[in-house]
Amino acid sequence: QYPAKQCCHCKYRNITDTPTEVCKSDSQQQNMSESRCNNADLPVLHGDEARRVDLDVTDKIGRIRILESVATRIADTIHYHLGLIPPSSPSEDATPLLFVAGKGNNGANAIACARILHMRAVFGQKIRLVTLVDDEDGSILRPNMSEQLELFDALVGRDKRMAINKGGEALIREWKDVIVEGVLGTGISDPPRGLSLTAITACNAASAEGGARILAIDLPSGLNHVTGEAPGECIRATWTLNLHMLKEGQLEETAAPYVGELWSAETALGFNTFGDDLTAKFIAFYKDGPIQRVW
Repeated sequence: QYPAKQCCHCKYRNITDTPTEVCKSDSQQQNMSESRCNNADLPVLHGDEARRVDLDVTDKIGRIRILESVATRIADTIHYHLGLIPPSSPSEDATPLLFVAGKGNNGANAIACARILHMRAVFGQKIRLVTLVDDEDGSILRPNMSEQLELFDALVGRDKRMAINKGGEALIREWKDVIVEGVLGTGISDPPRGLSLTAITACNAASAEGGARILAIDLPSGLNHVTGEAPGECIRATWTLNLHMLKEGQLEETAAPYVGELWSAETALGFNTFGDDLTAKFIAFYKDGPIQRVW
């Protein structure tokens, strides 16, 4: 197990003592700040362009195909890059994971990722799921959400999940290990409310009061992907796993307390989808592999 700690030279909260290197000197912190300011070589999309391209390519390739690609990258990041599985006895000593899934695409990504990691067996029986949707109250679910819940129940077990309004909030607040959150996604301009606010508040409480570490999928829930500002309550992540193209809001100074350690994963959206200039940046950025640490 790798306990959370605060790095005195780093503005991020809950930097973890994992096999990934954290900044340990003022010079390293300066380099991180410079990389945030000088991001001309990073594959960054501005404004709502990232969201537009994402929806366009997803429509052409198919939402389910994209979803499985994204979920596999999230699973690979958790499995291989964050130091959550000691090499000696992985299934016995692996860090327990709690997935918190919202009602949209990020929620479906979280559910699919939980299923993939369960089937790899390296986390044993240490995976739990809390959903913001309650499929037992007669609600009409999106097709991708309905499918992912059916797959989870069949391959992981119905007893491994609960709705946030049926014991899920308490489970989140009591969790002391790692939370993988997919509550909200891009396009946030108003403060979170309702069950989304309940989930975000519970995750932050688990982190602040119990030392839980949080992996945010694509963007900390509650953060605006363009401005890097939080209009209301926002996840304060230990790690953020960006999906494919970096969003300008992630690189803003105002986003630092929420984003934490920033990673990025290539997905099925491709490189030549974005024009020649960005294609070259994507190729250079992911040249050493599909999962990269930004800082």
